[in-house]
Amino acid sequence: MAGGPRGRGTRRIRPQRQLAKRILVVTEGTETEPQYVERLGGFLRSKGATAIVKKVGVGTDPLKVVRKCVEIRDRAQGDAAFDICVCLVDVDQHATLPAACKLAKQESILLLISNLKFEVWLRWHAEDKRSALTTTQLDHRVEQLNLASGKTLLPRFPIDRVYAACDTARKADPGMAACRMGPGPSSAMPLLVDLLKPS
Repeated sequence: MAGGPRGRGTRRIRPQRQLAKRILVVTEGTETEPQYVERLGGFLRSKGATAIVKKVGVGTDPLKVVRKCVEIRDRAQGDAAFDICVCLVDVDQHATLPAACKLAKQESILLLISNLKFEVWLRWHAEDKRSALTTTQLDHRVEQLNLASGKTLLPRFPIDRVYAACDTARKADPGMAACRMGPGPSSAMPLLVDLLKPS
């Protein structure tokens, strides 16, 4: 009979299953940003990374957001531990932003800043325009473009245009980096997209 007994001495080695990276995303905003990150994760559907979004009710203070992120990270144990921690904050007129950047660097947290605010990033899903707008003008433009109503993303938000938004953001801020405030307008959100997209 050709060949030896089946399975003897020829044990197949199964490839080790890579566990998905757990990415903690702590947001300053309690509505728009969490909605966006959840949709982004659903659109990208990466098997290599999972975003766990935490809304923190600490007001619009970047330093408090980073501190809360440290607290959540340090409480997570075992399989619930996080591989990467990210905070999403706006510039607005935050006096604590430099201190937030300093703490984030000390704690190895990626602090991603949108200047003037997160709606800049939303706008770039619909148009490649980098004109500086006031906060009120920006809110109005986001509504005009049918991206959001108030703080709620609309059902037809063009999440599939995320890579176009990344291109615009990188043109607006070629030196994009975590823990750094870019020019107005700018957003470091492409760094989160890079973490979540399938490899």
